[in-house]
Amino acid sequence: MSQPVTGADTEPRPPAPHGPEGAKRRLGELLRTLPNLVKLIGRLAVHPDVPAREKAILAATIAYVATPIDFVPDFVPFVGQVDDIFLIALALRRLISVAGEELVLKNWDGDPKLLSIIQQVLEVTTFFLPKPLREKLVGRVSG
Repeated sequence: MSQPVTGADTEPRPPAPHGPEGAKRRLGELLRTLPNLVKLIGRLAVHPDVPAREKAILAATIAYVATPIDFVPDFVPFVGQVDDIFLIALALRRLISVAGEELVLKNWDGDPKLLSIIQQVLEVTTFFLPKPLREKLVGRVSG
């Protein structure tokens, strides 16, 4: 019967702190993944296995974000300020979903665990929208 190995390598790591410090650390981790996310998007945008429709949705989303004209004016509380973020999240969620896990992992340079976290963040972001708007947008982007 073998004894469990002890030592620095096997000691459990302390849980992530809650509150502002934990949020700052998680935000920092996500921000460090941005270069890999940009590379992934660029690779999928030119990959022959990604349908043209998905590339067009991505291009339209980028064009919308780049223009100063918004469908939801910035003076509308909350939604007016974050509509660009939600559209980007929806377009990325769709692109990653349609491309498929194998193609996404093949083109992802970072830690696969972080890609999973990014996918979870993209899924969660849509739930901050008002329900009627969320259902309409998710239905259009998913369909």
